[in-house]
Amino acid sequence: MGFQTLGKILGVNLRRNFLPHFLAAVFIIIAFTLLMGISALNEVQSARPVEMVMPIVGVILLTPVFHPERDENIRDVVRSKKTSYEAICILRVIYSVFFLGLLCGGFVYIMGLCESSVTVRHFIGGFASGLFLGAMGFFFAGISRSVIVGYMSPMIYYTANYAFGRRIIFDLFSMTTATDFYDSHIIGIKYLLIAAAALILLLYFVMDIYK
Repeated sequence: MGFQTLGKILGVNLRRNFLPHFLAAVFIIIAFTLLMGISALNEVQSARPVEMVMPIVGVILLTPVFHPERDENIRDVVRSKKTSYEAICILRVIYSVFFLGLLCGGFVYIMGLCESSVTVRHFIGGFASGLFLGAMGFFFAGISRSVIVGYMSPMIYYTANYAFGRRIIFDLFSMTTATDFYDSHIIGIKYLLIAAAALILLLYFVMDIYK
């Protein structure tokens, strides 16, 4: 795949496929900001809006990777083209993860401007939770060929995690429920989420190649 072809594919996908989901993610962040408030929060309080909103943003951005080819006939046509369909999906995943990080960093930065106490841990924590739940949505949307299943599965996990908290190993809200914000165990959970998300994404593409 040449750089010119890559640029054309990237431009078309960003404009036609990704932009509506990106705008929806921005809307969700603004809505959470207005509803929860992000001003003058301490470190633990600041973790709550970050960990509440970023997993949802991750689901919005990563789950619809397969949405443009939701019709099996369209998917077959795309697969018949010279450019690999798997390569296009990987490209979509890459820019979705990039914009997830961008939105997370922007949200944390705005919280800092609102005099909330935020650190790089808030960014890592929010990004990790968003990536993990987004990867889950991506995986289930891919194996089921249904974006609805892709959205429902991570939201069920999100609700269960919120209800059961620390009893879940892959805890999305570990910073919010922490008694010691700087406990190394907390950031360790976030790195575990990132590693798990990477494995989920890799697992899908390996399954897709060898099916």
